[in-house]
Amino acid sequence: MEPFTIVINVLVIFIGYLIGSINPAYIFGRMKNIDIREEGDGVAGTVNAFKSLGMKYAIPTGTFDFFKGILAIYLALLIGADFIFAQLSGIAAIVGHVLPFYIKFRGGQGMATTSGILLAYLLNYLLTSFEMLIFIFVYLIFVIAIFFYVTKTGIIVAIITLGLIGYAAFIYYPGNPYNLFFLVVVVYDVSVSLYDTIKGKVIKIEDENFNAHWWRVASRPFAFLFIFFYMIFTQITALLIIGIVAIVFIALDIMRFLNKQTNELLTVKIKSIFRKNEAKKFSSMTIFLVATFISILLFEKTIAITSLTFLIFGDIFSKIFGLAFGRHKIFHKTLEGTLAYFGCVLICGFVLYNILEINLYILLIGGIAAPLVELFSFQLNDNFTVSLISGSVMTVARVFGI
Repeated sequence: MEPFTIVINVLVIFIGYLIGSINPAYIFGRMKNIDIREEGDGVAGTVNAFKSLGMKYAIPTGTFDFFKGILAIYLALLIGADFIFAQLSGIAAIVGHVLPFYIKFRGGQGMATTSGILLAYLLNYLLTSFEMLIFIFVYLIFVIAIFFYVTKTGIIVAIITLGLIGYAAFIYYPGNPYNLFFLVVVVYDVSVSLYDTIKGKVIKIEDENFNAHWWRVASRPFAFLFIFFYMIFTQITALLIIGIVAIVFIALDIMRFLNKQTNELLTVKIKSIFRKNEAKKFSSMTIFLVATFISILLFEKTIAITSLTFLIFGDIFSKIFGLAFGRHKIFHKTLEGTLAYFGCVLICGFVLYNILEINLYILLIGGIAAPLVELFSFQLNDNFTVSLISGSVMTVARVFGI
């Protein structure tokens, strides 16, 4: 690389930072003798400009913030910077917006700037081929509609949408030079959105039973390790691992049943270990492990993996969204929880379809069956019924050549 090119590449990153550090929300606020960072939500960005200064100032603020990342990339390419450094100039503009040097490195969140860069990258993907366009209008809009109806909040929908688009870019455009930078911007946006979701307590669950046993839901994704073992090891190895763990939990339950003091200790005095309604029956953790063992033993590999994935993540979505946003009761469940389960199945199904050799129609049949089984389980434990029934339905569909 020639010295002149090196200078240009370093210079464009600095220029990107300077462009990003120009903060209209802060400047307009100062024009009205207001430090916008001390008003509203304390963020020097478009939303707070609207809340604190009004639409007259929010429009130019949003417009400039949206385009300044794209401007930084365009100027970098115009003056001869390498492709990679031009993209880094756009990322530097985000940094400049978040950490402007002249106001003690306390600016906005950079969401408008990242949105502009993301749109530019998406347009590049769409001009390359139409896979992303089909993905957005055939699949993504459906997922967005489900979760917007369930939550009535844009930020959760944005998190889900960004994650899916980021994954789709790598699936449909492998080797595209924009992929790495697209991923960086997506990860940043998702991280900020997650932070705002937690800080703003967007998801509020007041159910005492859930709050006492929240760790069981939080630890549920780790159950995917059993599926991971099955993906990389043989069926016998996976069954051996799961079988040993299941035996440990079965033994613990039997010990509870045989010893009244132990049972009372684990279900009443230490409420976070077992639920009170599990005092005289096997715990949901034990039932899940047994169902996992049976599923792997009976079903073809891709079907077992699919049915168990639907169970693990669908149950998480159903519980969290049902308890936080449930408005319409259906039996002992809620419509919102069931829709969230189905939305989760759509997300998992898209990922599984691209990594497993599984027929799309079989995947759809299993995906429809899983939330319905969860909804109509009644007195049966859905940790047992979902994977076994959805797996059976997919197996039957496969036998009949669907």
